[in-house]
Parts: sequence; C-alpha cells; structure tokens
Amino acid sequence: MAFFEFPHTRTYDSDLGWLIRQCKTNQDAIAALEAWKADTQSDIDDLKQLYADIIAGRFPQEMADAITEWIAANFYDIVAEMMKMVFFGLTDTGYFVAYIPESWNDITFNTTEYDISVPLMPDFGHLVLSY
Repeated sequence: MAFFEFPHTRTYDSDLGWLIRQCKTNQDAIAALEAWKADTQSDIDDLKQLYADIIAGRFPQEMADAITEWIAANFYDIVAEMMKMVFFGLTDTGYFVAYIPESWNDITFNTTEYDISVPLMPDFGHLVLSY
C-alpha cells in the first residue's frame, strides 16, 4: 500500500495557504514585539541603573526628599509602636517582677543562676533577655 492511497481531506494548496498565513501572523507578532522592545529598552536601562544606584545607597534627590518627608510624618507612630514599656516592681511578697507587654512575646526574660546559667555572668540575679 503506497502513502498516497490513504484518504486525506487537506490538499497541498490549502496546506500551503495555511502555512503562509501562519508565517505572516508570526512575522507581524515579531515585528510588534521588536517595536515594543525598541520603544521601552531605554526605560528598562534607566530602571536598571536606578535600581543599581539604590542598592549602592545613591538615592535620587526626589526619592530622598520623599523618604525624609514620610519619616517625618510617621516617626512618632513608628517609635510608639516599636517602643513598648516594661515596668519593674516588687510583689506583695517581696519578689522582683517585670511586667512585659504582649508585643514582646518573642523575648524571654530570665535571671542568672535562678532559671538560666550564663558562663559570662556567673553571679546571681542578673536579668537576661533572650530572643
């Protein structure tokens, strides 16, 4: 049985037309991408240079001014959020106590030679903060 005896519905002419249309579509898409690349390449290069400058610590003046303004506007809120007060006192039975805010849950308060041994501070009663 020869290859040409198999039934097929596509003829050579329609196959060639389809291939030409596909090539034309691909050429148009490639041309559009090349045009876009040519239009945006300088912007991409500028952004790469800006990123390199920021990483190196060289901020553009407009950015430095904006950061300074933002810090000035939010400084007190940032410090208030980060700075939590710890109150120390004595209990009714005479024990030393530290009242710690909930935001400091990741910090462990210990006392040397009572509940922790630290070779650098062998004396009893030093406060040790661990995180």
